[in-house]
Amino acid sequence: MAITENNTSLSILIVEDNPGDLFLLEETLRLTRLPFDRIFTATSAEAAIKILNEEVLNLVLLDLSLPDSSGFNSFSYVQQYASSTPIIVLTGLADMELALDTMANGAQDYLIKGEFDERLLAKSIQYSIERNRIRLSLIESNESYRNLFFNNPMPIFIWDLHTLQILEVNDAAQYEYGYTREELLKMKILSLRPETDNPRFKAFAEEFIEAGILQNTGVGEHIKKDGTLMVQDIFSQRIDYKGLPAILAIHENITEKVRLEEKLEEERLLKQKEITEATIQVQEKERYEISTELHDNVNQQLTVAMMYIASAQQKFPNDSELLKQSSGFILNAIEEIRKLSQTLVTPLIKHFGLSKAIEGLLDDVSAVNTFQIELTADTFFEDDIKYDFKLSIFRIMQEMMNNIIKHAKATTVNIELIRDQHHIYLNIADNGIGFDVYQQRKGIGIYNIISRSDLYNGVVDIQSSPGNGCRTSITFPLKDNILL
Repeated sequence: MAITENNTSLSILIVEDNPGDLFLLEETLRLTRLPFDRIFTATSAEAAIKILNEEVLNLVLLDLSLPDSSGFNSFSYVQQYASSTPIIVLTGLADMELALDTMANGAQDYLIKGEFDERLLAKSIQYSIERNRIRLSLIESNESYRNLFFNNPMPIFIWDLHTLQILEVNDAAQYEYGYTREELLKMKILSLRPETDNPRFKAFAEEFIEAGILQNTGVGEHIKKDGTLMVQDIFSQRIDYKGLPAILAIHENITEKVRLEEKLEEERLLKQKEITEATIQVQEKERYEISTELHDNVNQQLTVAMMYIASAQQKFPNDSELLKQSSGFILNAIEEIRKLSQTLVTPLIKHFGLSKAIEGLLDDVSAVNTFQIELTADTFFEDDIKYDFKLSIFRIMQEMMNNIIKHAKATTVNIELIRDQHHIYLNIADNGIGFDVYQQRKGIGIYNIISRSDLYNGVVDIQSSPGNGCRTSITFPLKDNILL
């Protein structure tokens, strides 16, 4: 049903089947302090349509994943019954492309779940209702055009589709961009964008001409008269203006929204790094405690057992062979525990450096495996690198070698540890059986490798296919979190 424009309070429909997300959204709506009359909720597309047919609504907040529909189908289905009601799509970070598709087909805005607060929600609601009011007014009555155009609080441009010349602007456009009306009418619409965006924008205009589309939505950087960059979300409608094929473009400055999203993403990544760092610290502490326990307690008890066996050999010479075998088993256990203890605490890194520690690790691997290992790290300079980073590289090497031993069936392994002025590179390649990187599920080993790499802004690239071995390349930028 149509919006009642004179309503001072808002009636909103939330279409969301997740109780937790619904609760958070209702609480955030209340924090906006917008004047709400009623908030309706629906957990399916069918339930939403029933409410749309019975109630007068000002806005629909629509989750695209519903029990009876999903993705673009959810939007398309609900839009049929809400053609006069603005829709804001609720989506996740992974569904950004889908959200933009819905906006290109009539949605007024999108919000990323968990990435907005009450200020951004309030602004999105107000702008969506305003933009929808503008859209309906343009469709319903050309007679009210001039008042709607010139007094609109949002910047509006009309520009020629063929020449890209600006034909008309409203007061808000002058205020937003810092130009006078006379200055703007002498300019092309391209002048408001960075030069690097010109090819894309010309293709955008050509699409209107050749494909015959009537409307489109896009987001891009624009430039004020003083050189300030801002991000604009633009709804473009093809119109006939004084006999010329033209575009009427309604601009919304979303610079604050984009910056907030970027800040939230930075904070999320920072928090994830803090969690990863804390987890690694706990793991290393546990490794140290296990190593100490093995060395100080278990090995001592085995040594005492050896002494008892030696005493028994003297008292019971007839059982000497059996006791000798037992002594051999215990000696082997002591040696294995000693190696395991050294692996857990990696003492070579602090005393001899990362390269020597890796060499020691590879020597241990070679002692019990038949494949050939070649290490290139002769010119690797590490004196100015933090110990924690070296330890992470060592742990990554351990995980990689464990994966190769367990799964690769390789005969040769080539390892490179390289540094230049700006980066550190770790490359591990084997000639094993390989795997399909698009189907292989990431196990805990790969997860640990990626987590440790992310902690130092490392980029992990895994190249493999069945029968063609595997090459893992990790690139770390030389930053303060790596250098002393």
